[in-house]
Amino acid sequence: MQVIIDPRLRFNYASWYLLGIYKVFGKQNISFDVKPFTSISYHSVRDYNSGFAFIVQNEDRVKKIFIDTEDQAIIFKDRYEWCDIYGMVNPTSQQVRDYPKLTAIGPQFGISLASWAGTIKHCINLILKGGIHTDLPLKLYIRDCLYSKIRRRPLRLYTQPHEVTKNYIFHASTLWYGSHEVNYTNRFRGEFLKAAHKAGLKIEGGFYYLDTPDVVQQMPDYPKYKEEYKDFLYNKRLSMDDYIKKTLESVVVFNTPSVCSCHGWKLGEYLCMGKAIISTPLTRELPFPLEHGENIHFVSSTEELYDAIVKINTDEAYRNKLEKGAKHYYMQWLAPEKVIERLFSKVTEHNKNK
Repeated sequence: MQVIIDPRLRFNYASWYLLGIYKVFGKQNISFDVKPFTSISYHSVRDYNSGFAFIVQNEDRVKKIFIDTEDQAIIFKDRYEWCDIYGMVNPTSQQVRDYPKLTAIGPQFGISLASWAGTIKHCINLILKGGIHTDLPLKLYIRDCLYSKIRRRPLRLYTQPHEVTKNYIFHASTLWYGSHEVNYTNRFRGEFLKAAHKAGLKIEGGFYYLDTPDVVQQMPDYPKYKEEYKDFLYNKRLSMDDYIKKTLESVVVFNTPSVCSCHGWKLGEYLCMGKAIISTPLTRELPFPLEHGENIHFVSSTEELYDAIVKINTDEAYRNKLEKGAKHYYMQWLAPEKVIERLFSKVTEHNKNK
């Protein structure tokens, strides 16, 4: 059995699934080659953000899979028509109903897959094999390959043994400036920190303030956050090692739909870490629903945040239940190899029913 992957992928978004493909099929059975995918165009940043394709060959049978990693709930029709199964991170419930080949695969996050030497070698290999078949600037591919090493870490660091610190919360996120993010994402994250402060918990991290002219041009009142969240602002990027360590120690974490109402990387990280998660309702589909009180604690309004924080911080049995439930959900539905196994199973079933 051989796997061929389109090399024109956005590496930091594809890394999760590449690890899954390596684990399921073995690196010795995997190659990167653009030839089977020349009918799929990569002429624009929109194409680049769409995701990536791969095929699984077994004797004379070819199974075609596309993984859509776009933040927006967009079906890329040419990719959908090309493939046998269309795995999608951020579909709506309507899209799941309307597109028979579509399957929701849930949140993921960017990870580092190799050493510096290995990452650079892999980046050069992808460019050499795919660069002449795209109109996109090579700096995009180089930037995203290097980002996976500079700002991301190996998956094993997210699952390292750790002790949770009672009465302690670590939260780090960006203050965004789109209309949804201003009215929903930023607001709920801000109220979460205010509620934690009211509950008397020690808070580290906070909000990363985007101090650039471009942001103010798009959102003229963006500087209001300097006053509104003055106790929670930082303007220097935290190291990823500190981010992971402190998140693991946090007694509770907070999730809310992020840019374009998507499953943010934080949801994938928190489930992987086995954290007690407070979350607002999700707006994109999952491979299987999360259940309130079992693997997540849902809140529907800012007023519910305080009680949720206090309960998880003081009720150790409940916190442990959420942590174990989150980890179990991750292992069953989101681990890289589980996603790939599920897609391969679905494409095999699809081809049998043709």
